[in-house]
Amino acid sequence: MNKKKYFSFHYLSSNKLRQINFSLLDVATFLTVLFMLFIGINYYLSIEFSSNYYEGKIEETNQKYSDVSEELLNKVAELEKDLALLEEKDSEMRTYAALPPLDDDIKKMGTGGSDIEEINDEDSSTILDKLKNTIDSLSYTVNSQKNSYNTIFNKIKSNEKMYRHVPSIMPVESAYLGSSYGYRTDPIDGKRRMHRGQDFAVNLNTPVIAAGDGVVTKAQYDSGWGRYVKIDHGYGYETIYAHLYKINVKKGQKIKRGDVVGKSGNSGRAAGFHLHYEVHKNKKVEDPKKYFFTGYIK
Repeated sequence: MNKKKYFSFHYLSSNKLRQINFSLLDVATFLTVLFMLFIGINYYLSIEFSSNYYEGKIEETNQKYSDVSEELLNKVAELEKDLALLEEKDSEMRTYAALPPLDDDIKKMGTGGSDIEEINDEDSSTILDKLKNTIDSLSYTVNSQKNSYNTIFNKIKSNEKMYRHVPSIMPVESAYLGSSYGYRTDPIDGKRRMHRGQDFAVNLNTPVIAAGDGVVTKAQYDSGWGRYVKIDHGYGYETIYAHLYKINVKKGQKIKRGDVVGKSGNSGRAAGFHLHYEVHKNKKVEDPKKYFFTGYIK
């Protein structure tokens, strides 16, 4: 049996010469343990670093996703508000063009998206699905509005002369809208009765303009309306401008949209300076607000 071959290592300690004996096996064992310890520490540090790194990256990605989602949600909400205004203007323009309103079933098809205010706390896949549905819904509504506007535009262009006669602008500029069309308490006697037009609170001598082309059928004084002008626009439309301080036109005079027909005042049965304005269609009184297209029709 072979004996182990030992090596000696001498060192001086406390003025004494000391000796350490070791074999090749001892050296190999020591190096193996040292190597395994190195591998273990390195593996542990790698796992710890990777975990912290990826957790940080995931947190950073989630934050970016949250910011982008919130931005998209806000933009979608703004688009929905803008589309609601477009639908309102579409209804007004259809009245002007003598077209029926959009069918309610068509409108509902464009409003079938999710409730944006209720999806903020849901998981990412759910939010993305609902955002997609909402955007698809908005896209449908936009296409419906584009088709509607094309229909309105073609209808108006096909009979431009007629639409010059439709009362389509406010009779005074930069005026405060006072008493509206409908039942109200009369400011003079306090009784509740039907108010057949729209009142505009204006200063004395404010120019009053014709809302469309036509012919003056009345330019006179009345105990109730005071000084007033009535215009026949043809196609079943008539307008009345009452409580004037001054009348600038005569019966039988042809009028263009925007022409000054008088100056505002408080003549007749009036509690203060204002213009009383009425729109009649086929001898029936209608709400003048249906025909205010200032900024759209000139």
